[in-house]
Amino acid sequence: MNDYVHKVSDEEAARIQRFVYGAAIVTVACVALIIVAIVTAQYWVKLISHESERRFISPHVNWVNEHLLDASDPVLQAYVDRLGQELVVGMDLPADLKIDFLVIEGSTVNAFTTLGGYIFVFDGLLQELEDENSLAMVLAHEIAHAANRDPLSGASRGILLQILVSSASGNSGVDPTRAGEFGSEIMLSAYSREQEEAADRMAVVALQQRFGHVGGATRLFEALQRNYGADSIPEIISSHPDIDERIGAITAFASEQGWRSETTLPYPAEVQVVLSSKP
Repeated sequence: MNDYVHKVSDEEAARIQRFVYGAAIVTVACVALIIVAIVTAQYWVKLISHESERRFISPHVNWVNEHLLDASDPVLQAYVDRLGQELVVGMDLPADLKIDFLVIEGSTVNAFTTLGGYIFVFDGLLQELEDENSLAMVLAHEIAHAANRDPLSGASRGILLQILVSSASGNSGVDPTRAGEFGSEIMLSAYSREQEEAADRMAVVALQQRFGHVGGATRLFEALQRNYGADSIPEIISSHPDIDERIGAITAFASEQGWRSETTLPYPAEVQVVLSSKP
């Protein structure tokens, strides 16, 4: 018995060719669309309201805060919230943007903004800075990230990039480990150099408005430089390695505005007592 050999007719070969060409065109178009969306994310994400963004992320932030993080001392929480909300009032933010400050236990010298206007502050930051002006600079910087939609821009690019990589690799499944890592990336979005510089400038303006001078504007970066060295700043804290350039840009901006650096205010006595009791 002879094996059957299917012969492809010219008409069938033409149909197959048209299908392959069509599939290739659709694939290229989809990839191009995702790339364009990634590049322009900072513009189109602004169509999403702050309120909608907050409704989406609030359950996730609340779960992380309840199950993975330890709240700091109530005195520190009340102080940071009071100072932060005073800055919010002076920064003329969008009406639908609500800012919440969450002070958490940890020796890390850092604060970060996530989606929905949630700003996490490690109490190690307060221990390192030791004065209200310097803390206000950091809080205002994080508020600026929320106002400029930087967390949403970073998260949007990451989500679209993941879709692109999954499409290219043919992997449509969800890896639980990768899903957890990706969730962390959204919570701790890295910002571009331009976004960091814009947030620095807005923070300096807020500092001048709040205290009448810009003393303490660069103290965090000076402390990091002193403790870690210019070439070994932790990645979670610095978006670009040249910390001298960042200090210089802040100083130059304040100088251009004619703003002086004067003596900073110490923390309130009750805050100092709590911080002195921490290891």
